Amino acid sequence: MVLARRFWWVAVVGIPFGLGVLGLAGVSVAAPQELIADGDFSACATSKVLRQDNKGPDWCETRKDGKEGRKLLMLSKKDVAGNATPKAMLKAHPDLNTYLSQRFAAPQKDDFSIQYDICVREILPDDNRSAFCMVGKDSDKKAGPNSTGGERFVFLGFENAPEKGKINLFARQGKTPWEQKTIVAKGLDLNKWYTIELAIYPSAAAYEVSVKGITQPVELDAFSPSGKAPKRLTHISFASWNDGAGTFYIDNVIARAL
Repeated sequence: MVLARRFWWVAVVGIPFGLGVLGLAGVSVAAPQELIADGDFSACATSKVLRQDNKGPDWCETRKDGKEGRKLLMLSKKDVAGNATPKAMLKAHPDLNTYLSQRFAAPQKDDFSIQYDICVREILPDDNRSAFCMVGKDSDKKAGPNSTGGERFVFLGFENAPEKGKINLFARQGKTPWEQKTIVAKGLDLNKWYTIELAIYPSAAAYEVSVKGITQPVELDAFSPSGKAPKRLTHISFASWNDGAGTFYIDNVIARAL
């Protein structure tokens, strides 16, 4: 299955063949539905505001691993690797979990895309995994969205590479254990911003991921430890765990229905 081809057809359907870029000026094309609010974190004045759940389209800390766990999610306005705009920071802790999550504007059963910027500062070596991005649902109503394997569809993370100062982007697919994770991009740099691009196909239980300007899209099966991936995706989450601790920054999150 060539997923990229499906994605392309969704983008151009309805445009008369033969129209170049200039020829589109007179064509009315509906704008894609935005699924995420405040993707650049400019509406968050403080870390406290970032962590709060206002029951609307906004970011919040969803794992609620005690007061100290929640405080590991912060709003950063410092210059980080050349980015001085507001951004979310998730701080490593060997005993606590923290999640940055947002509910989509509407549950997603059809194809959609996600893009986000990430800068990883540190991955603690104990478990050698962190800076997770998960797209899925909130079904168990216990520890927030994407807190258990059965809620996750997209399951991405980073690990330290053998070379000092380098990291690898990996994915977990299907029922595979940690030892069989798929390496998506090797030898990326710590303390450097990267743009991760996702094209998600819920009905096909599959998605594509690429690092913008560095890798071609890699086709992946959805994570499905029970053998059945979620078909109705409602949340995006970024996380640092007590068994997967890391410090990293998130900015410029875009999610769009197609």
